[in-house]
Amino acid sequence: MKHWLGRSLRRKLSFLLIVSMIGPIVLLGYFSYHTASSVSEEKAKLSGMNILRQLDTQFQLMVKDVENLSIFLIGDDDVQRYLSAPQRNVVLRTSIIVFLTNLVFSKDYIADIRIVPDDDKEAIAYSQTPGARQPVAREEAESLAGREDKTWSLAAQLSVASGAGQTMTLSRPIRSTDHYATIGHLTISLNRDALTRSLRRSGMEGGGYVLLLDGQNRVIAGDGPAPGARIEERFPGVRLDKASGGFLNYGDGDGKMTLMVYRMPGVDWTLLGVIPFKQYSSENQHLLRLTAAVVVLEGMILAGIILFLTARITQPLRRLARFLKTGNPEEELPMLPAQTVDEVGQLIMSYNRLSGRIQRLTERVKENEARKKEADLLALQAQIHPHFLYNTLSSIHWLAMANREHRIARMVGALSDFLRFSLNDGEEYCTVGQEAAHAQSYVRIQSDRYPDEWEVRFDIDPDCERGMMLKLLLQPLIENAIRHGVLPKEGKGSIEVSMARDGPWLRVIVQDNGVGMDEEKLERLRASLEREPERSPDKPIGGGYGLRNVHRRLRMHYTGNPGLHLESWEGLGTKAAFTIPIFEATDDEAHDR
Repeated sequence: MKHWLGRSLRRKLSFLLIVSMIGPIVLLGYFSYHTASSVSEEKAKLSGMNILRQLDTQFQLMVKDVENLSIFLIGDDDVQRYLSAPQRNVVLRTSIIVFLTNLVFSKDYIADIRIVPDDDKEAIAYSQTPGARQPVAREEAESLAGREDKTWSLAAQLSVASGAGQTMTLSRPIRSTDHYATIGHLTISLNRDALTRSLRRSGMEGGGYVLLLDGQNRVIAGDGPAPGARIEERFPGVRLDKASGGFLNYGDGDGKMTLMVYRMPGVDWTLLGVIPFKQYSSENQHLLRLTAAVVVLEGMILAGIILFLTARITQPLRRLARFLKTGNPEEELPMLPAQTVDEVGQLIMSYNRLSGRIQRLTERVKENEARKKEADLLALQAQIHPHFLYNTLSSIHWLAMANREHRIARMVGALSDFLRFSLNDGEEYCTVGQEAAHAQSYVRIQSDRYPDEWEVRFDIDPDCERGMMLKLLLQPLIENAIRHGVLPKEGKGSIEVSMARDGPWLRVIVQDNGVGMDEEKLERLRASLEREPERSPDKPIGGGYGLRNVHRRLRMHYTGNPGLHLESWEGLGTKAAFTIPIFEATDDEAHDR
């Protein structure tokens, strides 16, 4: 991480801002998910409890309807006459059965109705499923005979012969309307299948279901446990007898579920709703995916905004740092546009002002250096009285001629011409022809010093002789070729000097066949051209011209000039060349020179 961040301000700002902003978003997403999960769970529980209340209303209507029906049948004249009669009356019994059929035709939740006399008369039995009931046994009649009050019970002895299971049955005595003595019993049983269908239609979602229990927590109706089974067999360890209502969490892991307990008022029944926890987890998984998608999307948008803003903020700083790092101190520093007026913009404007000041100081230093060099040259020229020097050299020349010392006379004459051109009243420019003549004077002097050791051939283009150029550029190159090229060479060396015109340009080449140099030494020489010359008290400032002087004067006087170009091959020689613009001298300038 440290290596990636490095020294980049943009990366550091982006990382810190993204971490500081994404962190709260993730926490907000977590709390939102946790809160929404709790809300969805509570919503499911409240929805389940509302379903239990609706089922309670529906079952209460059934119970009320059955109890009202029982009261109506107890007071029916035919029923009273049939039970009070001393002997059996088949016609009246048939009439009562037809009446019961018409009465409960549309009531599918009633399984059967039985009217059991206290004497030995045949009981009257009606069932919604004809032929499915067995005749009333004597034991059943005796068990009903002992009941004096209205009771709801889970009666197995009233079960359907086909095995439909136990169901809730309302039992109540039938008393005579004349003397209020018990003359029989009435039982009305509920249809377990109809109750189960009502429980199924309750709309419990997510694999949930509802069970109807009696007062002893035995199953009356519902999917799953067998009728009459105790609820503890289905949910071991649960204690519904201590729960007056509300919610219970049961189980763990994948089998964890919520139990909703609702006690039905008026009857000792209980509605038990079961909601598996996987319903919550299913809804929560969808919610989790949605929350994660929102967090990721918001994080990406926020990260993009942060990266864009940090890039806008740090881009001027990075551009400034890049210019300061890669810029050449000797070149003009570029001006950067300030697009804002904030702290970054103020920094850019301060840099621009500093850059301008540095540029002005650089120009001033260059100007002072140029003036100093000019003053050094003028001081050197002032140290030598030109007329005295010329007259003295002329006297030596004629004295040598009188004594027939032609070699001395030739050297003195060449030296006189050399110095006359070098001093030249401080002029900086001359014609190409004058520059070539000055170099030839120097060659004549050196030829007399080192006879037959080397030769110099001049190839001067006549079209460029009248052109103007900076003076004292050619002689230092020839001097360097003699001293470091051909003199150390065994045998006679040669130097070729070419000055040719190429359109508006003058191309100057000085090439020797001397000892040359290897690539490493050549690179050191090229590097030395760019360095400032070292000065010491015993080395005068105005002493001689070298390759460095030629290189620096070319770059100083010709704007944009690359300076001196050097090539060398070890054992084969060295080549020095430069190219400068050339312009024609006027007639007055040519005549003066």
